[in-house]
Amino acid sequence: MTYYRFKTFTTSYYFPKLNTDQQYMYGLYSAYGGKLSKLYWSWFKKYSIVRALTAVNEDKLPFHYQQIKEADGTDCLMSFNMGSPGVEQKISILGYDNQNHTPFFAKFSQKPIAKKLTTNEIDIYKTLKSTQLTPKLLDYKINENYVYLKAEYIKGERPKSKKVTSEILTLCLKLKNYHLTTKKNDENGLLLALSHGDFCPWNILMYKNQMKLIDWELAKDRPLGFDLFTYICQVSLLFNPECELLQVINEHNILIEQYFTDCGVKDYLPYLKSFATEKANYEKNKGNSKAFEKYHRLKNILS
Repeated sequence: MTYYRFKTFTTSYYFPKLNTDQQYMYGLYSAYGGKLSKLYWSWFKKYSIVRALTAVNEDKLPFHYQQIKEADGTDCLMSFNMGSPGVEQKISILGYDNQNHTPFFAKFSQKPIAKKLTTNEIDIYKTLKSTQLTPKLLDYKINENYVYLKAEYIKGERPKSKKVTSEILTLCLKLKNYHLTTKKNDENGLLLALSHGDFCPWNILMYKNQMKLIDWELAKDRPLGFDLFTYICQVSLLFNPECELLQVINEHNILIEQYFTDCGVKDYLPYLKSFATEKANYEKNKGNSKAFEKYHRLKNILS
């Protein structure tokens, strides 16, 4: 089979020839870049001659294509996102089951940390299977060589506004009702609840008047407010990397206080400090120096 490579500054995407019903597979890529990258992406999807210049045969793909097909075990068509290089790198997949005529989403992880994260996501899907918060888990395989997760494809739209809306706030409040362990407080006495861990617009889908969360690999019990703070800070840093996080927090103070009031917490600053501490450590471990500096500065201000 022939695949067509779409390359960005950080990774590559591989798409097979797609018919009209399979165009959703292009959803693996979100055009967040500048005008030139958006224009090239538009041409790549629209013109076969552009794609032909990037053709790669399946036996020349720079990843374990046959191993992925064997892990899935069905007659299916797949498109691939190679992911950002690093210890957490994994392959994300949008596929089409030729037997059931249904779309699906999948992940294939081989690096140790990536395998651990994908295994965690599988556990979250199983834990929350009756909550309507996640896509349905269709299949999974865990062995020493790889971890494979397969879930239903959600044909939803991401939030049109990057601002914290009442719907986003409601979703954050809904998550506080779930726990992965019986532990109710952390070592500092802060209240714990289920946290998605990467609660951002690109991981939220509107589906049949419901909000569903995808990409749960960082989920665990954390002090309250972690997801709300993540949404506020990560979006701000994405669109304005030079922003000061304390100023961003102050601009959202009314919504933050509303959240913590509904949680029965009067002072949210200890929770904000806990958030900043974890995010600073996380970004440092990933080698994201600019993000680390922002969260580290916020932590120091709150200390």
